[in-house]
Amino acid sequence: MPLNSIRSKLTAWYVLLLAIILVLFSVLLFYFLSKRLYESVDNSLTISARVVAQSTRIKFNQTPFPGLDMFFEQFMGYGNLNKFYRIYDGSGNIGSLSKNIDPSQFPLTQIAYTRALEGDISYETFPLSNDYPIRVVTMPILRNGKLINLVQVGTSLKAVMDTLKTLRNVLLTAVPTILVLTTLVGRFLARRSLKPVSRITQTAGEIGSGADLSKRIPVPRAKDEIGQLALTFNTMMDRLESSFAQMRQFSSDASHELRTPLTVLKGQSELILSKERNPEEYQDVISSNLEEIQYMSKVLEDLFLLSKSDENQIVLECKPLELGLIVEEVCKHSEMIASEKDIRIVIAYLEPAQIYGDPVRLRQMIWNIVQNGIKYTQPGGEVKVSVQEQGDHVFMTVQDSGIGISEADLPLIFNRFYRVDKARSRQEGGSGLGLSICKFIVEAHKGAIDVESKLGEGTKFKISLPKRGVCKPQEA
Repeated sequence: MPLNSIRSKLTAWYVLLLAIILVLFSVLLFYFLSKRLYESVDNSLTISARVVAQSTRIKFNQTPFPGLDMFFEQFMGYGNLNKFYRIYDGSGNIGSLSKNIDPSQFPLTQIAYTRALEGDISYETFPLSNDYPIRVVTMPILRNGKLINLVQVGTSLKAVMDTLKTLRNVLLTAVPTILVLTTLVGRFLARRSLKPVSRITQTAGEIGSGADLSKRIPVPRAKDEIGQLALTFNTMMDRLESSFAQMRQFSSDASHELRTPLTVLKGQSELILSKERNPEEYQDVISSNLEEIQYMSKVLEDLFLLSKSDENQIVLECKPLELGLIVEEVCKHSEMIASEKDIRIVIAYLEPAQIYGDPVRLRQMIWNIVQNGIKYTQPGGEVKVSVQEQGDHVFMTVQDSGIGISEADLPLIFNRFYRVDKARSRQEGGSGLGLSICKFIVEAHKGAIDVESKLGEGTKFKISLPKRGVCKPQEA
């Protein structure tokens, strides 16, 4: 199984971990069961030896004890348990033994006799060449601190070794079988669990090769990590599709905005060069061309500003400033333009408002909104401006009595190159980028801009700026 995929790696790690656990479990199980079985044999031998020792105490003057063979066979069941006994006198000579024993195979050892003289019980195992080992317990019988008898009871370890052999065979068979089955099942489950990831990869490949941004990944019902990944991928694709659509619209609008003045420049230049003209005609064409060049320069400047804002390349030079003074300055300069259309600039309420921001960008934002009100206000109307503090924010409103904006156009006025009345805006020199720039400047100062309008009643822009906002480039 090549480890070139997450599926294979997960399966391999899972099987390796399970193999380590099973091997440790098997070793511990074999060890503790073996220990327990040998302890059980020793306990059984000890009990049997005590029974034999008790019988010798009852008739210690009779050696061997009459009927002990029959008693041992009936009570201890050596025929079934494969047990035997042997009784020595204090000198180490055999006084009595069961019928199923060959004394030469496991004689009384010096170690067992020495420990018996000290009054200690000893356990020994005697290996047999053609049979299972024999486990023997040697128990001393003392009277007045003197060794008078030795009792040995032994049994074959056949049952214990057969049990351990069976367990060993079961473990050697079961562990590999379990690991093989685990590998197959684990790989199947890993493939099933990671199937949505394969779909994500396939969909991403199809989008990359075909540039079809409308494709989406089916979201599984289970709200797990894979489901969250699918949702995140689909959300990302929604944003990408929206961004590409905006880029296409932006490119189309930008080319349209620049194509019109270029066409005018080309047409007027060709016309003026078609024949001899008097100096006044040349001067009129040059003046008209200069206006078109200025318009294109303004459009390119605004595009450059918005492009830098999208890439977080505009660094605001923030410092403490008085917003009311900037508003008053902009209104004073706007009065000259407004007076040409018989429009009044009214400062309804101007409260001292200290904020932290970029004075150049804030002046640009206020100028664009005031000029926008002048453009769309009929002669005899007015543009009303007010500034006031409320808590940690400064609120500014710019309200005109112009033509207003329809409900359908209202959500779109901050889009780039969007104009409610394109013909009128073009005549006034507008490019449709001013409000987009205003929105960027306000949001870069961690503020908010909103608009209210009704057709025939005018428009009201509401700007909120924090006094201590964090000044940094606006995130795209």
